[in-house]
Amino acid sequence: MGFFESFFGSVLEPVGNVAKCGSGFASSFGFVFQPPSQPGYTVQQGAGGKLKLGPGKLGGRKMPESDVMRLKTARDSTIVAVFIPYKPDFRPAKQTTSTSYSMAATPFPETSRRPTILMSHGTAVDLGRLIPFYSEVAKDLKCNLCAYDYTGYGQSSGRPSVADTIADVDAVFAWLLRRGVQRGDIVLYGQSLGSGPTLDLAAREKSIAGVVLHAAFASGLRQVRPGGRYFPSWFDIFPNSDRIQQVEAPVCILHGTRDYVVDIEAGRHLHRLAKRPAAPYWAEDCHHENVEMSAQYIPHLRRFLQGIFGANYGS
Repeated sequence: MGFFESFFGSVLEPVGNVAKCGSGFASSFGFVFQPPSQPGYTVQQGAGGKLKLGPGKLGGRKMPESDVMRLKTARDSTIVAVFIPYKPDFRPAKQTTSTSYSMAATPFPETSRRPTILMSHGTAVDLGRLIPFYSEVAKDLKCNLCAYDYTGYGQSSGRPSVADTIADVDAVFAWLLRRGVQRGDIVLYGQSLGSGPTLDLAAREKSIAGVVLHAAFASGLRQVRPGGRYFPSWFDIFPNSDRIQQVEAPVCILHGTRDYVVDIEAGRHLHRLAKRPAAPYWAEDCHHENVEMSAQYIPHLRRFLQGIFGANYGS
């Protein structure tokens, strides 16, 4: 887990201050969206006109390899999306002759379904800050991973809004289908703010493989908690409690036990409402921004995928 600890130390969502804000922000939809003041990446044109991500104006690490797209949404935004295909492991193939011994790299044949995770990120990050992590997730889970920036985030055009986040995820989902990915191989993953568009899409698409909700909020759960914990009322713009009851796919909830931005009771409530709840992961001593750093994050997601695609998925 050294990669996660070193990486997330510099990119954690600065949402802790949200918990200190009063409910006067409830009517301010703009407060929900906090895109970084400087995009964490640039979109560059490579050989043959192929798009690729480069470092942002403030510099940064080299971007992992991915397919980069600019997609038009139904609300006329142009958003940036990336597709990280899983690259199978290579195993040495022995060739023995009377005089020599050589090694040839041979890819494992794919004999089972390959999951594709569609990521909807949190409120204060963009692809430039997240793609190194996403690349590691695709590798560790042996899956394809697709992610995107909301309207007004990173190098996506326009200004963010609730309606735009729905149009954004719809555009990316439609692109995956055009690429040939089957609905039954897609797992929707929503983190914090991303749980809103994720559940909206999941409620409409009945044939997807599964849903992961990470530090998700639940509308209708605005209550003051001891120690100043409460469910921010401005999260009600996404009716997650209603939407999750319309989802037919298995739903896996990930939530930190010390989340001071969205109380863990929100995750428990969503788990109770889900039609097909999978085993949840209540990350002990984790807060809103560091569930990804916990030791059981990847193993728990792997077990969830195995429950859907079989124990040997992606092999």
